[in-house]
Amino acid sequence: MAKQLDIRGYLESKKGEPINRAIYWIMRQFVARSQAGPMNLEIVDEVEVKNIKEPFVLVSNHTSRCDWEYIGMAMKGHPLNFMASDVEFHRAHMHGIFKICKVIPKKNFVSDYHCIKEVMQVVHKGGNVILFPEGKSSISGTNQPIIMGTSKMLKKLGVPVYYTRITGGYMSNTQWNIANRPGKVIITVGQLFTPDELKETDLDEMDRRINAAIYNDDFEWNKTARIKYKGNETVADKLEEHLYWCPKCGAEFTNKGAGNHFGCTKCGNGVTINEYYDLIPDNETCVVPKTLRVWYELQRRHIYRQIRDNEDFSIEENVVLGYQPNDHYVDKTVTSEPCGEGVIHLDRKEFFFKGMRDGKPFEVHVPTVNLPTMVMETDSHNFGGFVDKGEYLEFTPSRPVVTKWIQAIEECHRLAGGKWQNTLPQQQWIYEEDKPTDKEEYYL
Repeated sequence: MAKQLDIRGYLESKKGEPINRAIYWIMRQFVARSQAGPMNLEIVDEVEVKNIKEPFVLVSNHTSRCDWEYIGMAMKGHPLNFMASDVEFHRAHMHGIFKICKVIPKKNFVSDYHCIKEVMQVVHKGGNVILFPEGKSSISGTNQPIIMGTSKMLKKLGVPVYYTRITGGYMSNTQWNIANRPGKVIITVGQLFTPDELKETDLDEMDRRINAAIYNDDFEWNKTARIKYKGNETVADKLEEHLYWCPKCGAEFTNKGAGNHFGCTKCGNGVTINEYYDLIPDNETCVVPKTLRVWYELQRRHIYRQIRDNEDFSIEENVVLGYQPNDHYVDKTVTSEPCGEGVIHLDRKEFFFKGMRDGKPFEVHVPTVNLPTMVMETDSHNFGGFVDKGEYLEFTPSRPVVTKWIQAIEECHRLAGGKWQNTLPQQQWIYEEDKPTDKEEYYL
């Protein structure tokens, strides 16, 4: 009789082992190279990667699902153990390759001592580990603050820390529409800390230096780089899942994208997105942010003020509830299986789900101070997190509201005094009061 599959048991007992050099070479030569090549990858090596001799940790910004390919090419002959969301180990097409490649599972945005233990085991056995310290891939084409505990772990490991900064990766594979759009990807390799610097540098300064080293804004970069990205004839498809707010009339969920045009169905505000990702207003009456990244961050300012200025702030949405089975893998096209439905609710104090699971009443309550964010695992049609005693639950609404919910969860967490504060200097304007120069700075 075949042994029953126990996915969580496997993950909890898994030990950190460096990836086999031969397997890594095959993956790099025949998979990463073939996929990174069409994206016109350029490597800027500031440290002479080939001369690195001792085990190291690499940190990188996280622009898209293809980042592993760019990083694998940039780090040349150095095998890397990648880290991936625990969720991905439950998918039918991922678990096998993850096992072969010794990928380290991480539960997003919760304490995960087993993950830290695996990282330490790999490094102490002479392996190299790559971390994406933002905790999830970019939603906006620029960075999120690094997650809590990153610098503390690097200090504990005590090995050299290098970084890669990926530019153009988001434009090649946007979060709202993950089709490949070849144009240009640049990856820069540099050093962040020597072992002595790890000992001497305090945690706050380490956080600042990591955030600064990996910071990137694809849309700002391409204002001067002027790289054309192919496939812009469908670039606005599903963009309403990311940009839910109209900057002209202030309405929410009235935007619609089709082809390369995006606009508000209520007031007629609209743009065409060209091959450089420039926003071209339909006419002189349109109110248009300077870039898609600015538009996204204007939304954050909008929801932040709604929460800050209203003690009774709350939002609710009907959703399908999803979970990850333990005795079989989920289909490769999804990250969970439906198990019920109900309502999600967010206010300044808590997030909760209330509804049915497996035909029985079910509730989950999480204080916002303990809930930094949630994650879009594939695209922007649903989101989830480890919200129920370490179990991953996923929520699929019928409307394109996921981006608003994620931004609202994050800003509720920050206003409640949570640990994942936004300290990025480039984004402090979001939290400032209006200035007379706002229109000039943020709009075309």
